[in-house]
Amino acid sequence: MFRQALRTFLGPKSVRTVSPEAVTWAYRLLLGREPSPAEVHRHADCADLDHLRRTLFGSREFRTRWRHLCGPSLTGFEPPLEIEDEVDQETLERLLLAVQNTWALLGRTEPHWSVISVENFKQSTFEQNREVFYQSGQENVELFLHLANRNGCFRDGVSEKNILEYGCGVGRITHALAQRFKQVYAYDISAPHLELARQFTSSLGLHNIHFRQISHPLDVGSFPSVDAFYTLIVLQHNPPPIIRLILSNLLKSLVPGGLAFFQLQTFQTGYTFSARDYLRSVEGRREPQIEMHVLPQSRVFDMIYEHNCKVLEVLDDPFTGYAAGDLSNTFLIQKR
Repeated sequence: MFRQALRTFLGPKSVRTVSPEAVTWAYRLLLGREPSPAEVHRHADCADLDHLRRTLFGSREFRTRWRHLCGPSLTGFEPPLEIEDEVDQETLERLLLAVQNTWALLGRTEPHWSVISVENFKQSTFEQNREVFYQSGQENVELFLHLANRNGCFRDGVSEKNILEYGCGVGRITHALAQRFKQVYAYDISAPHLELARQFTSSLGLHNIHFRQISHPLDVGSFPSVDAFYTLIVLQHNPPPIIRLILSNLLKSLVPGGLAFFQLQTFQTGYTFSARDYLRSVEGRREPQIEMHVLPQSRVFDMIYEHNCKVLEVLDDPFTGYAAGDLSNTFLIQKR
């Protein structure tokens, strides 16, 4: 009986539909109770079984019931990472071009899946799951505004504030920002992604968005002054020198009192980066690959202090999974 239930919940990798039976057994196995009809209905909106697992594993109820299973991903005894994050201008240009080639190709082939790599967001099934995809952007923005509120920021609201989003992709988060902020400056490295973002936000009647493409390191140095910037599940797809370049210039763009909300992977066991070795491996690559890169917390903190900012909160987050030996953090930062 238990094995049958486990198979129902876990399912083969080819199973991509979240059935009411799967939701019911997930609740029984993970939360130790029967779900209500409303809970079954709500979780039927999950994009796939992986999404359902992550939702329940990340719930307050699971963490309260099984806290001993949710220990930290790092012990503190991990070795230092050998990461080259400062390079010359020519190398920066080559690194940025490699990133652009990858994301332009993904934008032409699987634009929505490249933003959230869930099977239901591939082109063949995206239309049936469009609402779930864009609703997730609303939820991400609500988290940012909640963190700002609990830290006493933007007490007068954000309707008269300008915000910069780096890595806007197809507009998943952009539209939610535009519905709340006065002006949104939306940057991305991929022209195909930007075109889809323009089409989507235009269809909603949102005309307070300024889309701009990044095609050269100098473009990163010309951000406008803004009250806030936002970047989520973006920085980690860039090599460390590009992460440093982007983050440093974003922090520079903040006006006094401005807020920064950003996420990146800060540790991955065994990760190393050499620009020369990396370029040798990717230049000439024909198939696009979504890469995961790391910039350690200590180097992030150095940049924060260099740009006269202070740390309000640092959260462990689920955006790269909760694998042992990996750490992803969401930062809330304020310009002094």
